[in-house]
Amino acid sequence: MRISARFIYAMVLILAVVTFGLAGPVIAQDVTDNETCMECHADTERAAPADPNMPQVHNPEGGFFAEAHEMWSCVDCHTGVEEIPHAEEIEAVDCLMCHEEVPKK
Repeated sequence: MRISARFIYAMVLILAVVTFGLAGPVIAQDVTDNETCMECHADTERAAPADPNMPQVHNPEGGFFAEAHEMWSCVDCHTGVEEIPHAEEIEAVDCLMCHEEVPKK
């Protein structure tokens, strides 16, 4: 019994599609890794908060003005981000998840 080249090519193509299609979730980007966020947001301007009484958390380089925040990942505060790419508009950060009072300048 002879197998045609077309059949072999078709089987290889199907195997590749199935393999890479199922591997997608395994190779998804880790949203808890700040480097993943910085792939897109490294050049983002970090403007002062709209509320003038709120302290600015991020410095222009993408780090933090308050050293206490350096141990956290971006998604610890930006909880609306669950996958990459994320929605254009994400929910506002809720400082009360960690702080007893909303931080003031």
